[in-house]
Amino acid sequence: MANKTTKTNQSRPILIKKYAFSAINLYGVIKLDDFISVFNHYENETLTKEDVIPVLELLSSIDEIDLSFRQNLISNGEFLLEDNKDFKVAKDLSVIQSFKPRYLPAKEEFLKYEDVDYIEPMKPLIDLEKFIITNKLVVNEKPDDIKYDVLEIHDQIVLGNRMSDYMKYIRQRGYEFKDEVQVNLFAGLVINMHNQTRVYENNGFTPIELRELLKDQEKPIN
Repeated sequence: MANKTTKTNQSRPILIKKYAFSAINLYGVIKLDDFISVFNHYENETLTKEDVIPVLELLSSIDEIDLSFRQNLISNGEFLLEDNKDFKVAKDLSVIQSFKPRYLPAKEEFLKYEDVDYIEPMKPLIDLEKFIITNKLVVNEKPDDIKYDVLEIHDQIVLGNRMSDYMKYIRQRGYEFKDEVQVNLFAGLVINMHNQTRVYENNGFTPIELRELLKDQEKPIN
């Protein structure tokens, strides 16, 4: 029994780390109490602040790890919480999140977000990438460069940027459209990607999912 307990205690920080990175990669920022609620939603063994705070403080102290922890707020590498400006942005984001439901997929799906490069769904990104290549919107760009551009637009959507920001980025990258029809087709694919991207402000929900969820909640009960 003692050996089993020791093994459990040793693996606990590893499990907390796995959930912490899954949470911050999906939500961007998350309050400590909310993180504990997320962990307890998936795991049978209840997590407490006494369990998690030392682990988060250790992870936050390691420069090579993209996790920040300050005043009961946890964030990914987009927000360096030791920087007061970033801390304010992260706090403001957490306030916006507090008015919205939280996306909680199946446990196996949630833990895939431990990988910072995991994106779901991927089809809207692939569709945009194919359109750029097929229509030769940018000259002398390698396929990997176009993939990078699409991922950059995706990341801007995740952060809550606007359509004008994506188009400004595309112009800076040297993209050229031969006519208005091509512009509209491109914009339509970007809007489709926007609507199906998991956004920090939406607690991980895509805009389409959140609209449908809120619409269902507003339906009168017969």
